[in-house]
Order: sequence, then C-alpha cells, then structure tokens
Amino acid sequence: MPEILSAVERHRLVDEWANGVELYDVPSVSMLIECGRRVPSLRTAVRCGDHILTYAELFERLDGGVTGTAGPTLDDLARVLCDIAAAAEFGAVLAELGPHGTGMKPVAVAAAADDRRAVAADQRSCPIDRAYGSPDVRLLAIRWDTTDAAVELLATLADGATLVLSTAAQRADAAALAELIALSASTHVVADAGTLANLAFLPSPALPTVRRWDVFGNDCPAALSALLRELAPGSCAGFAYTTPEYAGVAARGPLDGSGRVRPIPGARLLVLDESLRLVPPGRSGRVYMGGSALALELDSAAEGFVDDPFVPGGRLVRTDTHGGWTADGWLLLDMTESVSPTAPSATESIPAPGRDDTTGYAAA
Repeated sequence: MPEILSAVERHRLVDEWANGVELYDVPSVSMLIECGRRVPSLRTAVRCGDHILTYAELFERLDGGVTGTAGPTLDDLARVLCDIAAAAEFGAVLAELGPHGTGMKPVAVAAAADDRRAVAADQRSCPIDRAYGSPDVRLLAIRWDTTDAAVELLATLADGATLVLSTAAQRADAAALAELIALSASTHVVADAGTLANLAFLPSPALPTVRRWDVFGNDCPAALSALLRELAPGSCAGFAYTTPEYAGVAARGPLDGSGRVRPIPGARLLVLDESLRLVPPGRSGRVYMGGSALALELDSAAEGFVDDPFVPGGRLVRTDTHGGWTADGWLLLDMTESVSPTAPSATESIPAPGRDDTTGYAAA
C-alpha cells in the first residue's frame, strides 16, 4: 500500500518542488530574432565544418532572399529558423520540431531559448553591447536534432554570438573535438557526458577560452567536473537534464556526480508510480514532465502523454528516467549508466528535415 502523505508533503511534491519558478516576461520568437539585426552583418552566425552563414546571409533567408547554399546542415537549420518565425507570426504549431506525433509551439522554443540565454550569461567576461552583441562562441557538441539546434540558434542570435555545430566525426574523435574547441575559441560548450569523458585520454589539452560547460543527459559522473576544470581553469560546469518531448533543458543541477537537479523556470517534474500516484521523498519512481516547453500532441493517441492528475487541463509526458525527491527538495535521478568513451564513427549522421534525431540523449 502507498504511504499516506501529509498535506505539507503533498504540497511540496505537487506544487513547491515540482515547479520551476514562474516564467516572467519571456521574449517572443520575433523579439529574439530581431535582436540579431543589430549585430554586424558580416559576423558569423553559425558554422559547421567549412560551411558558414553570416548574420547577413541568415537574415536574407528570413526576409525571403536567396544567398546560395551553405551545406546541407546549415541550409536545413536556416529553413527551420524560417519555419519558426512563420509559425510564430501566424500562430501555427511546429510539428517538425517534436517527436513523431507531437509538435512544438513557438512560445515553447522561445522559453527554452530564453533559459539558454540566462545560462550562457553565466561566466561571461564582458557585458553584451547592444550594437555589437556578445563575442561568445557557443559550441554544440551533441547529435543535434532540430529542436536543440533551433533553441541554441535563437539564443545565439538574440545575444549576437556565434554558434558552432560539431560534426559526428569530431564528436567521436576527442582530439578533433579539442582542436575544434581551441580553433573556434569556444566560450561555451554543450555536450553529453560520454563525449566530454573522451577528452580525459588526451595529453592534457589546454582549452583556456571555455568559460562554461553544459553537460546534457541523465548521467552525471563525479570525475568529469575536475577534468573540465583542469582543461579550462576558471570555468564552471553544470548538469542539464532533457528529453526529446521538451524543448531545451527541463532541469539543471551541479556536476558533482549526484544527479540532483531542480526544474528550470516554467518546467514541471513529478515522480509518480504506475498508477500516477505521488512517490514519497526517499522512494524511487518514474519521472513525468510538463510545463511551458512541453511538446503538444497532434495525435490524440500520442504515446507517453497523460493528463496531469493534480492540475486540471495539464498534460505530462512519461519519461524513461527514474528518480526520487530528497528530503530537501532535490530531484535525484537514478544513475544507472556509466560513461565510457564513444566508438569512432566514419560517417556523419545529419537528421533529415522534419525528423528528430534523439539517439544521442541518454535520457531519451
């Protein structure tokens, strides 16, 4: 029989701990994009391998102009950005940004991008100049899907920074990834734990430009934090939990090996049993996720989506992650997978337009 929860415990599990702080004054997609128009037009907006798109070229595409091709990866990303802008203008839903059978509202992508901007501002060496933007160089070193790339690109444009996309070959080869970070002078790196763990096998590469590491997934190895600080003295690192059904990160915590996180602003995380009943602190259950950046079901029978049993009209998605609340309000994810070096890949795997590639997520 389940434990009988007191009113105070139930309030904490359903309202106080489960919800990130309330969102306030989240900029719209159009506002995020328009911020980029103040940035010098010849600055590189996004780069992947030898292909680049400047701010001028990206905005020409947004405005209906054509500037030629920049390679399949960046052409697809530019198209996705145009689709987001159009959907935001006409109030449409972006089916191509969600998993099969689901879609994303532009406001969900905007909320995720706003959170990303706040995190990127941490450890910034200088303030953003409204006329020139930020000198940040943000490296995305995960098997990116359209949602991740769109969130990162929106945040990058709003800050006037540069986004660097790694190739599959660079992610599989620690030396190549370290070289990319060094040559691009990356200030922020987004990667999963396994990819960053491979850097431990290199002969102490120096990556002094990195100021922040964001480690995605549901595995939080304790040794990784010391390794990243050694690679980039003075940098900080955070643990970010995400699932394919949620735009951007859903919860963040310290990279200390514990796997403890708290919901970000606008997110909602519940730990429930198979009957959708609350699991008491100290016990383990399945993590259910909802909130402002949750995908929408375009198909009423979409697998994994359930009604929120505590919020009328609310929706949750059932994740594949298990965990439980601690007595002091941390969501402790079950650390069931170990981080090991990734096998080298001889070919690049770029997601086709309109398809999510979420196989790189340990939490998916």
